[in-house]
Amino acid sequence: MTTRPLFISTFCCMDHPLAEALAILASRTRHIEILADGPHDLLHEGIPCCGNTCSYSVHAPTSEINIASVNEHMRCASVSVLGNVMAACARIGAEHLVVHPGYAAYEQVHSRSYASLLRSLDDLVLLQEEHGVIACVENMGGWECCHFRSPEFIPELTSRGLGFTLDCGHARLNGNLDAFLAAGGYYHVHLHDNGGTNDDHLACGDGTIDFSGLVQKISPMATLVVETRELAAADRSLTYLSSLMNGEQT
Repeated sequence: MTTRPLFISTFCCMDHPLAEALAILASRTRHIEILADGPHDLLHEGIPCCGNTCSYSVHAPTSEINIASVNEHMRCASVSVLGNVMAACARIGAEHLVVHPGYAAYEQVHSRSYASLLRSLDDLVLLQEEHGVIACVENMGGWECCHFRSPEFIPELTSRGLGFTLDCGHARLNGNLDAFLAAGGYYHVHLHDNGGTNDDHLACGDGTIDFSGLVQKISPMATLVVETRELAAADRSLTYLSSLMNGEQT
């Protein structure tokens, strides 16, 4: 297997303003995923990345958005924000926008929340067509309140022409990483590790995921993104994954 481009998420540089984070990561890779939240909010910070030659993907904000909200005003507002972020993606040439599928705040309203999510998926189809950016909905981890934790949800995306982000760490927490890989349909992959119980976002190779087997199974068409909490962990992940993809480790 030859080396494929590895994006790095700005998640590992959230202690820096976006412009500084981009400069830090551009010295390591020409491929960056902007976590457009908090200090890296593209709608607040503007787009300080037009002056370099990096390629980009964008992760939509998560802290104040819930596209599965049972409150229709909140759901519509969340979708509207995603539309604005998609417009920013188009301006910087980002082909993918990673979107979280939302959650049910109470178990008693789970079915209503799921119905809200399906309406939001229909809205994302229209936004995707308007902006020419693929909305890639991400599978979630071990939190029972979240939607899309198993591959059974994938047809809701593929039937609409929406993308799917395979988060390998999240799938590991639910014990279904192999099932997700077998199901396919993903455009985009988040790579990080954990011990099987918490969403640690460790360096690849520092936890319990078998990355030597994983890199052989990932679709050659998918974009690969290292998504660690710390910059040092991102650096270790780049070295480790590059060696695996170059066949230097077995």
